[in-house]
Amino acid sequence: MKNKKRYRLVILILVCLGIGFVAGVLTPFARALSDKIYKELDIFTRVIEVVDKQYVVSVDEHKLIEGAIRGMLSTLDPYTIFLPPQMYKDFKSDTTGKFGGVGIEVTIKDNVLTVMAPLEDSPAHRAGIRSGDKILKIDDRLTREMTLVDAVHAMRGPKGKKVTLTIFREGFSQSKDIVIVRELIEVPSIKSELIEGGYGYLRITSFQEKTADKLKGALKDLVGQNGSPLKGILLDLRDDPGGLLSEAADVCDVFMEKGVIVSTRGRDQKGEAKEASKGSPYEKTPLLVLINHGSASASEIVAGALQDVGRAKILGSRSFGKGSVQTVLDMGDNAALKITIARYYTPKGRSIDGEGVKPDIPFDMERLKKEYAKVDEKDRPPLEKYQKDKAIEMLKKL
Repeated sequence: MKNKKRYRLVILILVCLGIGFVAGVLTPFARALSDKIYKELDIFTRVIEVVDKQYVVSVDEHKLIEGAIRGMLSTLDPYTIFLPPQMYKDFKSDTTGKFGGVGIEVTIKDNVLTVMAPLEDSPAHRAGIRSGDKILKIDDRLTREMTLVDAVHAMRGPKGKKVTLTIFREGFSQSKDIVIVRELIEVPSIKSELIEGGYGYLRITSFQEKTADKLKGALKDLVGQNGSPLKGILLDLRDDPGGLLSEAADVCDVFMEKGVIVSTRGRDQKGEAKEASKGSPYEKTPLLVLINHGSASASEIVAGALQDVGRAKILGSRSFGKGSVQTVLDMGDNAALKITIARYYTPKGRSIDGEGVKPDIPFDMERLKKEYAKVDEKDRPPLEKYQKDKAIEMLKKL
């Protein structure tokens, strides 16, 4: 009876890990894994068996296995995570640009939940949350006790409901509680504006499905408004937390006529590269790209590629430094595994993971803030617009 119980638990573990049985026979992958870590699995099943029989209250085997999977993945990187059904549903809504919550992209950095970027005009953005802020608590729960998935799920919720984030920021003497009211977050991935003199301003807030197509549409509209080709383009990627790798490559293709845009390499070191194709009417238009510390992942692919091939000047401050590629695998029962499968590299072979993209033209933010403070208060625009206006001045000098 004891062996039958253990055998059943082993099967349960293997099924939860995504290892299949065909006609009662282990697949080759399962046999290879069993040969490699049989002793560890045996110890694992013994522990589960003891917990199942002797823990002070009865336990849910499914929850035990799910917890074990999460614990296993937590030894890898912050971006490799298990997505149970509701979280998987939330994750899929991110790529379409509509979900309920506070509007921030987060990661684990130095073992602390850290803001990559607040989404533009989101509740978090309006409440003053900044890239680099450390989130110590969500409501009364310490984030050090949470996985990345748990933290994201805790900040999601129905619109109108409040959530309290306890944050610490460089320069703070102590942590600060910020109360945010959740909203239905609808993120338009592209914003555009025709600048006086025949220049185009394009803001990408995140790389969602069809972002590149929307960018092309926005450019066409700006040319129509101008009545002639644009003299230059300011591409604003500030606080863009990233998104779909394919969309980032397609955005680069709008501005590049040839060459490698991005390459990826996984554990087998067999790389895949995405190359630009000719045919876009914007391949020669002067281009300036604006980034900051909140520019991450897909936005760094765009900035790094355009910088490496000499297609654009990069203006601002060093970007976040997330240079890994994830894929999502369906695990059945409406659950999924989001797993890091590769790192990406710029056309010159740079990995920006942990390094970020260094701007060609650094914004001295302290000097800029001093200049900003001298502007008469009644004529003073928001600081972000002030940065944008300075960037447009530089664009016109290209």
